[in-house]
Amino acid sequence: MKNILVVSHCILNKASKVEQDESELAEEYRQRDELLRLALDKDIQLMQLPCPEFIMYGASRWGHVKDQFDTPFFRSTCREILKPIMMQLKEYASKPGRFDIIGITSVEGSPSCGHSLTCRAEWGGELGKEPAPAEVRMVNEPGVYMEVLSEMMAEYGLGIPVFSIPEAAARITKL
Repeated sequence: MKNILVVSHCILNKASKVEQDESELAEEYRQRDELLRLALDKDIQLMQLPCPEFIMYGASRWGHVKDQFDTPFFRSTCREILKPIMMQLKEYASKPGRFDIIGITSVEGSPSCGHSLTCRAEWGGELGKEPAPAEVRMVNEPGVYMEVLSEMMAEYGLGIPVFSIPEAAARITKL
C-alpha cells in the first residue's frame, strides 16, 4: 500500500512564500523539515497542492489577509486550480487496497492555506496604509483556499482529514 500525504505548496517550495524576514519563519521551517524527513523515512508519497496566491499574484506580491482573498474571483480561481487535484484524489481514493490518503497538510496562519488558524483585518486602499499589527488578528477558522478545498472534497465525496504540519508529523510517526 502506498501512503499519500497532500501538502500545501510552500511546504515543498519555500520560494513561493511572500517575501519576509526569514527569521520569523524559523519555527514553521523547523516543523516543515521534520515533517519532510519523517515522510521520506516512512516512504510517504507527497502530492503538492498548487499555490493560489503565487498563481494569481506571483513572487512580488505583498502579504494579504483572508478578508482580501474572500472574493468570488479568488474562490473561483481556487476551484479551477483544484479540479485536477480533486480528480487525482478521487482516483486514489477509489483504490483503497493500493492507496491510503493520509491527509492534507495546511499552513496555519495563512490567509489561504490555514485550516484552523488564519489572519483577518479590515485592510485595503493605498499601499502606504498597512494596518497596524494590532488590527491584524489571528482567528480560529480556515483560510479561503482551505474552505474551497473542503467544499470540493464534500462535493467529490472525499472525507480526507486536514492537519497542521505538527499534526501531520504526529500522524506519520504512528504509521
